[in-house]
Amino acid sequence: MRDVHKIIDVSITTISTRPLCAIVEIEAVDSAVKFELTEAIALRMCTDLERFLTQEPHQGPTAALLSP
Repeated sequence: MRDVHKIIDVSITTISTRPLCAIVEIEAVDSAVKFELTEAIALRMCTDLERFLTQEPHQGPTAALLSP
């Protein structure tokens, strides 16, 4: 995980409501990347983010990589 970049900002811009589609821009210190986001992927992300936000604090070997 040495090449993991810290996210400093995220923006989501809807480009279509039928079908639901958006552009997600993720900014890191040294770059920004844009992705097309579909409703199916957005729903998967919601599930994954909910799991992430409600998990118990992790103290294993990757905890140092995830700390701010």
